[in-house]
Amino acid sequence: MSIINFLIIILGVSLNAAGQLFLKSGANIIGPITSNSSFTASLTSALNVYIFLGLLCYILSISAWIIALTRVDVSIAYPMLSLGYVIVTIAAWFLFNEPISSIKILSLFIIIAGIVLLANS
Repeated sequence: MSIINFLIIILGVSLNAAGQLFLKSGANIIGPITSNSSFTASLTSALNVYIFLGLLCYILSISAWIIALTRVDVSIAYPMLSLGYVIVTIAAWFLFNEPISSIKILSLFIIIAGIVLLANS
C-alpha cells in the first residue's frame, strides 16, 4: 500500500475517532437521557457545538473513506478501522480521565501489531 493511500485511511479513521470524542463531549454536557427526559429538552440540548462537530467529523470521515475505498481493497482498508479503538481509548484516558488498565494496553498493542502486519501484507 502506498503512503498516500495509508494516509487517506488514517485521515478517515482519525476523523471518525474525533467524531466519537466530540459526541462524548456533547453527551457529557447533555447528561443522562432517561425515559423521563422530554423529547424537546433532549433535542435542544443535543444541538450543542460538540454534537455538531462530531457529526461534521463523521461526514468528513465518510468522504475520506470513500476516497480510500476507490484506491485500496476493502479487505485491507476495513480492518484498519480498528486503529480507531486505539485512538479513542488513549484520547478518552487523556481527555475524560477514563481508566486504562494493563489489559486495555495489551489489547491496544495487539491491535497495532495486527494493523502493522496488515499494512505490510
